[in-house]
Amino acid sequence: MTDITKRLQFGLDRLRYDYEERLETIDRYYRGRHAGPYMPRNADSEYKLLAKRAIHNWLPWIVAAPLQNLQVDGFRPSSGKGDAVWDIWQANRMDARQRTVHEGALVYGHSYVIVSEGADGPEIKPVSAMRIWAAYDDPVTDEFPLYAVQVFKNPDSGVEERVRYYDDRQIIDLASRDGRWLITGRKAHRFGVTPVVRFASQIDLLGRSAGLVEPLIPICDRINQTWFDLLIAQTFGSFKVRYATGMAPPLDIDPATGEVRTDPDTGEPLYRPVQFDPTRVMMAEDPDTRFGELSETPLDGFLKSLELNVQHMAAVSQTPPHYLLGTMANLSADALAAAESAMMRKVDALKQVFGEAWESVLRLCAKAAGKAKLATDRKAQVVWRDTGSRSLAQTADAFGKLTQMVNVPPEALWDKLPGFTQTDIDKFHEYKSQADSRAAGHRNVPMSKDDEQ
Repeated sequence: MTDITKRLQFGLDRLRYDYEERLETIDRYYRGRHAGPYMPRNADSEYKLLAKRAIHNWLPWIVAAPLQNLQVDGFRPSSGKGDAVWDIWQANRMDARQRTVHEGALVYGHSYVIVSEGADGPEIKPVSAMRIWAAYDDPVTDEFPLYAVQVFKNPDSGVEERVRYYDDRQIIDLASRDGRWLITGRKAHRFGVTPVVRFASQIDLLGRSAGLVEPLIPICDRINQTWFDLLIAQTFGSFKVRYATGMAPPLDIDPATGEVRTDPDTGEPLYRPVQFDPTRVMMAEDPDTRFGELSETPLDGFLKSLELNVQHMAAVSQTPPHYLLGTMANLSADALAAAESAMMRKVDALKQVFGEAWESVLRLCAKAAGKAKLATDRKAQVVWRDTGSRSLAQTADAFGKLTQMVNVPPEALWDKLPGFTQTDIDKFHEYKSQADSRAAGHRNVPMSKDDEQ
C-alpha cells in the first residue's frame, strides 16, 4: 500500500502541475476566455467595453476542421467477423462519444479512454487530460501505462473529493477524509495491463504531446490586439471632425428665465453645440475666423493586418484559409482538393495515430468479453468514414471498374463505400449469405421428368 500511496500522490502532483502550467491556459483560450489586449492603465469603462468586444475566438474552427473528418465507422478483424466487439462499441454509444476523445486530443495534446468490466459488459469511458495522469516506463513506445490516477471533483465546489487508481492488477477508489486519502473500494480485473489508453495527436521522442491550440495562443493575442485597435480607431477616429477657430459658440440660454445656464459642479457657463448638417451654411462676423476639418483614420491597414494574422493561423494549423476567411469563389474540384490537401494529410496522420489507440481499446473490450482471438488480433483495424468530397456515383463507378477490370471481389469494397456504417456492411454480408443459401438450395432441388425432357 505504501507504493500505491506514493504513486497516487505523485500522480496528483503531476496532474495539478500540468493543469496549472499548461492545460488551464489552453482550456481558457479554447473556451474563448482570452487574455485581454493591451490598453492604457487609466483606461475608462468605454475602453474596457471595447477590449471585451475585441475578443474573437477562432480556435474552435481550427479544431473543428480535422475533427469533422475523424469518425470511426467499423472494426475489421484479420479474419472472421468483428460483430462481438462492434456490439460493445455500439452499446457504449461510441458513435457519438468518440468525438469527445478526438476533440480532447486535438485541444490539449492528449486524452484517455478507460476500459472497465461492467455488470452489463465492457464499458468504454472517455476521460479528459485535465482529470487523469498516466505514468509510462517508455512514454513513446508503451501501449499501456504502468499506472494511472483519475481525479473526480465536486461539481459544485470544484474540490477534489474522489480519486481512482489503476494498475495492471486492480482498480482502487479513494476518498478524501481530513486531508488523507482512504480506500473506499477495490476491484481486481483480468486485463493483465493498466486498462487506460492514451490518444496523443502529436508526440515527440521525449513523450511530450502538443495539441492544436497551444501554438496558436500568441497568434490569438495578436488578432485580439488588432481587433481592439480597429475598434478604437473605428469608434474615435473613423469620421471627419469639423472645427472653427476665432469664434465662440452661442451661450445656452434658459428659455423660461432668459438666463445663461451654468455647470452645477464648476459654475462655468454652458454653450450650445454648433449644429452641422447639409442644410446649414457656416458664417462668422469676425474675419479671423477659420473653418476646417480633420480627416478620418483609414481602416484598411487594420483589416489587412487581421487578414494576414488569420492566414498565418491557417498556415501554422494546416487549415485551408477559406475555412476561416470565406474567400472561396468559383473553385474547381481540382482547386478545392489542392486547397485542402495539407489538411487531409494531417487528417490521415491523425487517423493512423488514433486508429492504433482505438484498436487497443477494442482489444481490451474483446478481452473483457472473453473473446480471446479478437483480444490478441494485432492485424485488426478500425474503419474510418470517408469524408472526401467525392459523390457516391463517382465512387460506385470507380469500384465497378475495379471489380470488372482488376477482378477485385465486390465484398472487399463494401466497407470502403462512403456513407455506409459497419452495421450497413454487416447487413450486406447477411443479405449475400441468404442469397447464396437460396441459390445453393435451388441448385440442389432434383429436376422432374418434365424438366429433364
